[in-house]
Amino acid sequence: MPDWLALSDLPPVSGTPERLHRGLFVCEVALPLAPHTLLLDWQPPGISARTLSLFLDERMGLVLLHRQGDQVTRKHLPGPLSTDQGTARILYGWNALADRWFLSFSRLGTGLEARADGRRPIVPDMADLGEICRSDGVGLRHPALLWFGVTQGNEPPEQAPWIGLQTPIETARGPVAAGNLRPGDMVLTADNGLQPILRVNRLRLPSRGSFAPIILRAPFLRQGSDILAAAGQLLVLHGPEVEYMFGAEEVLIPAEALADGRIARRDTLRAATDGVAIDLGLPELLLADGLKLLSHGLPNLPPRQILHPWEAQQLVSLMGRRSRHGASLTRAMT
Repeated sequence: MPDWLALSDLPPVSGTPERLHRGLFVCEVALPLAPHTLLLDWQPPGISARTLSLFLDERMGLVLLHRQGDQVTRKHLPGPLSTDQGTARILYGWNALADRWFLSFSRLGTGLEARADGRRPIVPDMADLGEICRSDGVGLRHPALLWFGVTQGNEPPEQAPWIGLQTPIETARGPVAAGNLRPGDMVLTADNGLQPILRVNRLRLPSRGSFAPIILRAPFLRQGSDILAAAGQLLVLHGPEVEYMFGAEEVLIPAEALADGRIARRDTLRAATDGVAIDLGLPELLLADGLKLLSHGLPNLPPRQILHPWEAQQLVSLMGRRSRHGASLTRAMT
């Protein structure tokens, strides 16, 4: 899938076209909001009037105002819109060749989306989009606006599993930082010994909202240091709680299920995060400083049972109760 061309608080990617004839503007917003909220308002001084404003109201709906010189469009997604507690995602997509645009609003995790479609979009200028993303620019941003970005795809770039660049991965020559691995390197796996890396995909993703990565804190999971991973990165848990609940020695669980503030926490301090996805072809368990992490790729025939969200929540709750009653998680998982 296409990568991000621009992200809030970061400079645009070099080599992007001057005009984006087909693209997608994505932003995420912390809910709830006060009525009549101006989320984004960019109106730089200059001879040629330019504006990009985003307004959200639970009853009125969502309005995007876009102006470039004598071209002005007002996109409206009528309300009511659900602005209860949670995180909202707003998408504005345009395709000048097809003469179409759309504006959508959804609350993440609900599966519900409201959408409006129309014709005659204005083709944004990439320089304008870069200026909007500047942290020291002239635009107004509401504190609830978690992040925003621009891509050329029809959907936001996927939230692929990945690990931080400094994650030590066991290889034929000893531990190597994940960011230094290359195709052809031999990495040690839990089940099948040394395996060659087919691809190493470097990713730059937002570090807030639904894209916020997880810090797996040492030594709660028996690792020697904190490890940064994508929220959806699968890792192995084992111990008496796992055997009691699932009748198995080991299970796979997404990193975000552990983010209770003690075992792990979300990292939202940066605008964006760099990571790598290591692809061995088939899913394998990489060894990383005492942890077992599932390699990148579709988890066809996963090497361990993957817990459903409700199962993961129950397991983490049970582990947390054991920890609070005096038994460390390190001992519990031996």
